[in-house]
Formats: sequence, structure tokens, C-alpha cells
Amino acid sequence: MADLNDFIIDRDAVRDGEWITVGDGGNTFEIRTRGFTPKYRDALNALRRHAARDLNRKLQPGDAMYSADTLPPSADDRCQGQATATHCVMDVRGLTSKGVAVTVEQFRDLLSDPEGRTGLLILAIGAASRVGTDRKEETAVAEGNSLPA
Repeated sequence: MADLNDFIIDRDAVRDGEWITVGDGGNTFEIRTRGFTPKYRDALNALRRHAARDLNRKLQPGDAMYSADTLPPSADDRCQGQATATHCVMDVRGLTSKGVAVTVEQFRDLLSDPEGRTGLLILAIGAASRVGTDRKEETAVAEGNSLPA
């Protein structure tokens, strides 16, 4: 049977952010990110509506119209990247490019135009989706490792 508490997300962590480790094996770095706040969701919806309007202006007679829910993947990736960069990502550490640390501003720029960098966008969105949930798992593991009182 499922426990309701397993589905509750820490709202303070979603609002204030937390460090989330992303990547595989030894190829990892950390993103300090907020979760999907109402501001993020509102911004994402506005970006999608705007993208649909822009695409519809370029249509030829007989073409199907776009909506915020039917964007091509490349347009939707740009919307998600911009919303994530603006409203979720707070900092980044442990990520380098040619031996030089990537700044949070550079990371946000990469997310805002994710063409060819979809992997980074997936990691950032995944990190934001984990905010407020990982702590419960870490606490459970820590409690399991503690000695009885």
C-alpha cells in the first residue's frame, strides 16, 4: 500500500533550491536548482504560446496551426530551456569546458538555446524535477544506517 508522505514534495526546497548531482558514473556535476514553481510553469506556458504564434505567422495556406501543446520538439526545447534557465537554475559547480569552470551564466545561456545540447537540458530538467524529493530518500538511507538508540 502506498504512503501519502512518499508523494509530498518539500515546498521550501522547491522555492529555495538545492544542490542536485547529475550525470553518469564519474562524469557528474552539480546544479543548484529550484523545482517547478508556479513562476516557472507560468513562464513556460507563456513561452510556448509565444512560440506557437511565431510559428503560425510563417505558415502557408493549408498548413496545420500550432498551439502551445503542439510545438515541434526543437521549439519546445527552446521554451523549456529558457524557462529552466530563468526560473530554476541558480548555480552550477563541477562542470568544466576545456579545463575552465563553466559559470552559471554560461550554463544558463547553453540551456536557453539548447540546439545540439539537449543532454544538458535533460539533466537540468531532471534536476529540477528531483528537488524536494531526494532529501526523503537520503534521510531514509541515513536512518537505515543509524545505530538503534
